[in-house]
Amino acid sequence: MPSGQLSLMDSDENEQGLPPVPKKLHAKNRIKLVQRLKEVAPNSVVLFQGGHLINHYNTDTVYQFRQESYFLWLFGVREPGFFGLVEVNTGSSLLFIPRLPEEYATWMGPIPTPDDVTEKYGVTETYYVDQIDEILAKRKPENVLLLKGLNTDSGLEINPAEFPNRHGFSVNSAILYPIISECRVIKSPEEIELISNACAISCSAHKKVMQSISKCQFEYQVESLFMHTCYFTGGSRTTAYTNNCSSGCNCSILHYGDAGAPNSKEIFAGDM
Repeated sequence: MPSGQLSLMDSDENEQGLPPVPKKLHAKNRIKLVQRLKEVAPNSVVLFQGGHLINHYNTDTVYQFRQESYFLWLFGVREPGFFGLVEVNTGSSLLFIPRLPEEYATWMGPIPTPDDVTEKYGVTETYYVDQIDEILAKRKPENVLLLKGLNTDSGLEINPAEFPNRHGFSVNSAILYPIISECRVIKSPEEIELISNACAISCSAHKKVMQSISKCQFEYQVESLFMHTCYFTGGSRTTAYTNNCSSGCNCSILHYGDAGAPNSKEIFAGDM
């Protein structure tokens, strides 16, 4: 390789990528939530709605999916369109999956069965989304607890789960949010290990950028190198937020790197 040319392949690190998230982590999270809810809402069930795909405006292209955080914390589900239920008295956990047409497999690969999903995510049972009312009616809960609350950082509310016969059950959307939010504050040893692994990947990417910064001519090359290192050596497809790869006077812009300032400046001597 010619001297001075940027290399993306060599690395002094020896990461093996992010280890798989153990199913027991989410099972423990469900136990933690149930233990708290038994004190205030026995004989209830908790119904959650996972994230859904979002199209690029009116096109048939979708944004890369990222699961809703509370749903991920409880169930570890990566796919869109799921619902989840936790029974407070027994701690049993159910997932509800979309009933997909056969032609879906042509575009997106094999369609998982309910048994496949039960095994994959370590829940008690799995049904289809169109069976939610039927399952709720059989369990006869005193209350269906829904997640609704305000994120004080963003000022945005999370919307409660929407299901067909919602008005046919006693619904409470006030109890759950403060309790599950508090549960998420204290991290388990398994969660701390995952956070440490993510920090190690980020650290490796920062070091790679520092080693190679003299070979970068534009800010976007710095961003590209950081994201490549996170994915190539760490197995992390995305980062938590948009990369701020500012140089020179751009370093004074708090959220530099967004669409209006997309890490596009040429890097000159003295800019660092």
